[in-house]
Amino acid sequence: MGITAGAYLILVNFLINLVWKTVPNVFNISTIYYPLIICGLGGILIGLLQRKNGNYPRMMVEVIGEYKQTGKIKYTNEIRKNFFHAIPVLTLGASVGPEAALSGILGGLVNWVGDRLRLTLERREELVNMGIGAILSTVFYAPFAGIGKAFDEPTRDFRIKGRKIFVYAVTILSGVVGFYLINHVLPHESSFGIHFRRSINWTWQGFALIPVAIVAGILFGMLFNNLGKWSQQLTRNNQKTVLWAILGGLIIGTAGIISPYLMFSGEVQLLGFSRDAVSQSALFLIFIAIGKAFVTNFCFSLGWRGGMIFPAIFSSAAAGFALSVLLPFTPAIIVSVTIASSLTYIMRQPGVVAGLLLLLLPIEVFPIIIVVCYLTNYLLKSLSKQ
Repeated sequence: MGITAGAYLILVNFLINLVWKTVPNVFNISTIYYPLIICGLGGILIGLLQRKNGNYPRMMVEVIGEYKQTGKIKYTNEIRKNFFHAIPVLTLGASVGPEAALSGILGGLVNWVGDRLRLTLERREELVNMGIGAILSTVFYAPFAGIGKAFDEPTRDFRIKGRKIFVYAVTILSGVVGFYLINHVLPHESSFGIHFRRSINWTWQGFALIPVAIVAGILFGMLFNNLGKWSQQLTRNNQKTVLWAILGGLIIGTAGIISPYLMFSGEVQLLGFSRDAVSQSALFLIFIAIGKAFVTNFCFSLGWRGGMIFPAIFSSAAAGFALSVLLPFTPAIIVSVTIASSLTYIMRQPGVVAGLLLLLLPIEVFPIIIVVCYLTNYLLKSLSKQ
């Protein structure tokens, strides 16, 4: 699974470099309207694919939901559709990640293997869950994200949970090894991480502001999710698929002209953005945070479908840096807590969020991250009961 995920990511990055670096250099294209042209034309292709095949690639939540309802994941023609729908979306700069397509592709492959080996429903479920864990671990360079998924599963039988954690760990380890092996053969540069200019200067004010950062993160996560709901309401009754996709392409192209941070998933840009963020104004950072959330959700509803986790991390990081500019006390704490609470609100999986952030943020703040993720989840559950 790790090898499949690694190969897919390498292909996507090759095509991105081809479209956005090689072609402009070879043909000496220097116009600032290049993103608008490329994304507008790409909208035609994506719209035609959507009209022919429907809404692809399928989201990770949809894949898991189908499995829980039917006991299997469709793979006949589904793998091909997920693959070919995701390639132009990711290549042409949509603010979405690859995990959606990979969950559909690998989920279909797992079910195909299950049919051939005539595995029981329980074994199939383990394979599917392990596949999702491997995707989280390899795509996000977060080996413990898949294990965190086991902690989030609602079961009171600790023997079952312990077995799942062990099996997840073994599978994820093999997936990560496979990913790095193919990455060694076909190098894929990643700069996924957050950089703080100085070593952490712990202050009592930073700890005192943790509740403020939690509230800010929850509010931003609420905004991110609501933008998704509002965009779906605007487009749900319209059958003009191609026109919607072209509009989505024009939005992405225009966003790219305004700021390159508003394009793509944010994986490659995050490290460079974090290096410059502390010297930017709070207003600019708030614009990037909200702009990224807007482009991601509205263009998704307009046919440019993909994973939400990468852009959610990026936009939450921008919101966290904005808060740290306004409250300049131990930025590592303010930013980390804002990201953790925001992602926990968006994903509602505190174990997965903590696993994702383990290698993304300074290891010194990881104990705080774990507490914040589970505290945020507890607060959200308590509020939902009232």
